[in-house]
Amino acid sequence: MTGRGATSEQQRKQRLSFTTDQWVPFPVDRVFAFFADPLNLPRLMPAWREARIDSLELQTPDGGSIPHAAGRGSRILLSFRPIPLFPVRLRWLALIDDYMADHHFCDLQVTGPFGYWRHCHLVGAEAHGDVEGTRVTDVVDYAWPAGPVSSILVSSILDALGGRLQIRQLFHYRQRQLLRLLRNATPS
Repeated sequence: MTGRGATSEQQRKQRLSFTTDQWVPFPVDRVFAFFADPLNLPRLMPAWREARIDSLELQTPDGGSIPHAAGRGSRILLSFRPIPLFPVRLRWLALIDDYMADHHFCDLQVTGPFGYWRHCHLVGAEAHGDVEGTRVTDVVDYAWPAGPVSSILVSSILDALGGRLQIRQLFHYRQRQLLRLLRNATPS
């Protein structure tokens, strides 16, 4: 194995993982279209964050029929406040590095607040009794920024000191918002 491969393998081992899922009573194509439209991203964040998209370079997905869909190669620059009323906005540049219509897409942090962040959104049809719906699964691999001494120990300590709780709270908020936004949206 080359030195570069060993470094990549070391970095992979230093990452943490978070998975959450929810079921929503809406069809897969509608749920996927909602997530694939980056204009919905700020709507999934708490209002106090004042999230906004500062720039957007969309690549149309293969066979894509979703307006504003961010296919593989799309770049999204988002900014937001890390804490309420904080005067400085954090910037987060994400790259869509994997995309399969009505199944999944993944965004990779190019620059941003984490040492590493890759978030995959997966959707699949699932019935609950007589109600057809969609299982939404979020899988996040991440590492906290720790500078040149980055290690699994540092990431684990930051996680234990509240980092993981913040991620869990963010996704809990997103799940409530998703359900509310899908209920209030006019079906396409």
